[in-house]
Amino acid sequence: MWQSIYRMADAVSRVLAYISGAAILSIALMQIAEIVLRNAVGVSLHFVWEYAAYFHMGAVFLGAAFTLRTGGHIQVTILKGLNPRLFGFMSTLVGLAISAFLSYSLVMLAYGYGISGRTSGTTNNVPLLYPAMFVAFGAVMLTLQLFLRLVHLTLGTKEELPWHGSALAE
Repeated sequence: MWQSIYRMADAVSRVLAYISGAAILSIALMQIAEIVLRNAVGVSLHFVWEYAAYFHMGAVFLGAAFTLRTGGHIQVTILKGLNPRLFGFMSTLVGLAISAFLSYSLVMLAYGYGISGRTSGTTNNVPLLYPAMFVAFGAVMLTLQLFLRLVHLTLGTKEELPWHGSALAE
């Protein structure tokens, strides 16, 4: 049962990591287009900086679950070296508590934006529900991966999988 949950969470995390990468690439392309057009033609793309901020926050949260699963988050190796199992449990429990609170808060924020129809108030007038949904979903996936990491630690299985370019190692 756990294996199918792991595979599903890993597959979703991998897709979100690709979306995160695409968002970062989009930011770079939008900013390059802005710079080239402004210097060559004297035209400014008014949406670039606002959208870049939304894409950036989305990319950070959408990539967090995959980064955790593949061991990419920063670890305090000096503490981990003292007692790796205890450090693993404690850091995962603390991370899970923080991530669960953050996920709940971000989901409620997105829900509030959806109910109220709030927009950015800029010339683009972006409905804030859309960027908030991506951030909230990424936070929820991070919370799920932290919970699954706790299960891995409890069962004594490997909690991190190496990244080999195109897919998580089985």
